Amino acid sequence: MGSIHRGRRQYIHFILFVLPALFFVLLATDIPFVLNMVYSLFEWNGISKSATFVGLQNFAKVFHDKVFWKSFLFTMRYTFFYVILVNILSLFVALQLWKNTFTSKVGRTLYYVPHIISLTAISLVWQFILGPVFSGFYDITGIPFFHYSWLGRPKLTFIIILVMTIWQNIGFYMVNYIAGIITIPRELVEAAVIDGASSKQCFMKVMLPLMIPSLSICILLSMMFGLKLFDIIMVFTQGGPVNSTNTVSFNIYKEAFSANHYGLATAKSLFFVMVVLCITVALFRLRKKWEVEM
Repeated sequence: MGSIHRGRRQYIHFILFVLPALFFVLLATDIPFVLNMVYSLFEWNGISKSATFVGLQNFAKVFHDKVFWKSFLFTMRYTFFYVILVNILSLFVALQLWKNTFTSKVGRTLYYVPHIISLTAISLVWQFILGPVFSGFYDITGIPFFHYSWLGRPKLTFIIILVMTIWQNIGFYMVNYIAGIITIPRELVEAAVIDGASSKQCFMKVMLPLMIPSLSICILLSMMFGLKLFDIIMVFTQGGPVNSTNTVSFNIYKEAFSANHYGLATAKSLFFVMVVLCITVALFRLRKKWEVEM
C-alpha cells in the first residue's frame, strides 16, 4: 500500500509541475494555431464582429496570388544561399578559433558581438551606411562603388540582405560548431595523423562524421531563420524595390495588417507552415541517412 500511495504522490507532483508549462504552451502556441485554422475558412478583416464563411476560397486565392508566390520564391532562394554560406563560414571560423588561447577567445568575442545586437538596429545602421555615408564618400572620392543604388536594384539588395544576416549570425553558429569540435576525442584525430591522414582527410573522415549532431542543429536553426525572415525586411527594404525582397512572413503581415484580409493571411500562414513542416521532416530523414553512411 505504501508503494501505491508513493506512486500516486509522484504522479500528482508530476501533474502539478507540468500543468503550468502545458497551460502556457497551449495559450501561446496551440490555441492560436487552432484559431488560425478556423479563421482561414472565413473572410474577415480582423476588426469587425461578424465574419463570412467562405470555406476553402482563401486557400484557392493563395494559389492565384502572384505577389505571394514571388515572395515565396524569394524566401526559398534566400534561405538556400543563407543556410549554405552561413554554415560553411561559421564552421571555417570555428575550426580556426576552437583552441583555448587568448587570441581565439578574442576572436570568438568579436564574431559573437553582432549576434547580440538586434536585426532591427543593424538594419538601421546599414541603411545609414549605404545611404548618407556612402553618398558622402562618393562626393569626396568619386569612386563609383559608393554611388551604386544598393537599395534600388533587386540583385544588389538581395546580396546586402544576405551579407548583413550572415555577418550578424555567424558568431552564433560558430559557438555551436566549437562545442561540437571540443567533444571530439583528440585520440581519434591523433591516431589518424599517425596513420598518415592529411588535414583534409582528418576533417572529412574523422571530425565531420562526429559533428553531424552540431551540423544538423545549425542547418535546422539557420533554415528556420531564413524561412521566418521578417524584421530586416520590415525595417530595411519594406519589401522593395517592386516587391523584389518580399518574404512570406512580410507578405502575410501586409495581408493581415495593411490590406485587412485576416482570413486570407491565416490561409497563407497555414500553407507556409505545411511547407516548413515538409522541409523539416525531409531534413531529419536526411540527417539519419548521413549518420548511417558516415
